[in-house]
Amino acid sequence: MTNRRPTILSARLTRVAAPLLLAGLTLSACSSDKPDAAPAPSSSSPSASASPSTSTPTPSTSETPSSTPSVTVTPSPTPTSTPTPTRTTAPKPTPTPAPTKAVACAATKVGASNTTGMSAPAAAKAKKISAAAKACDAKALVALATADSTGLAGDKRPAVVFTDNSPQNYVALATLLSLESTETFDGTIQPKVFSERFRDDDAEWDKVIAAGLVTRSAAATMRQQDGGYTGYRVGISSDGTWSFFTVGR
Repeated sequence: MTNRRPTILSARLTRVAAPLLLAGLTLSACSSDKPDAAPAPSSSSPSASASPSTSTPTPSTSETPSSTPSVTVTPSPTPTSTPTPTRTTAPKPTPTPAPTKAVACAATKVGASNTTGMSAPAAAKAKKISAAAKACDAKALVALATADSTGLAGDKRPAVVFTDNSPQNYVALATLLSLESTETFDGTIQPKVFSERFRDDDAEWDKVIAAGLVTRSAAATMRQQDGGYTGYRVGISSDGTWSFFTVGR
């Protein structure tokens, strides 16, 4: 009885172990055909026998950048714009101004100088003055008056009396020299009515009125208020000096 019991127990173990062993062999065969990836070692409990890996740091290889070849960029020439030709307008011809007609002298039509009763020097001077007056030649008259220190109305300078703005002065001077003269103590004067001898002579008054030296109304006023002729007059000395050319009292 005692020996049979272990035998039964052994038989039972054999029956239980046989299937387990067969299953293990089957699993082993399957594992050899398709090996599974080895399980990663647990990081929590490293193996004591494993010696620490001494990792030698690999020096970092600094990559020397390849030198980029410098490219010299030649600037493209700026296109030069061809200037648009400027249209040149031909200048218009300047019209030639018409020749300016010289203004006629108002004294041109006055008669020639009357030198009757004058000395030769006085007559010569009378002709020069008359010619300049009839041409309205201010330059010549100014020169003659300046040379003789001729007394002029209001003690004005010759250049003020003989100007283009005073045509009446040229006319009066030329007209006086065309009339008869009368003798004075140092030469001659014109008109005769200015002298003491002819101051009340109606015929001489008519002559100056007809010559245009005064109007009849002005002549009457002169006779009443001034006691004689106070219009334009001229005097030349016997030596040929142009003594005066004046008007007024």
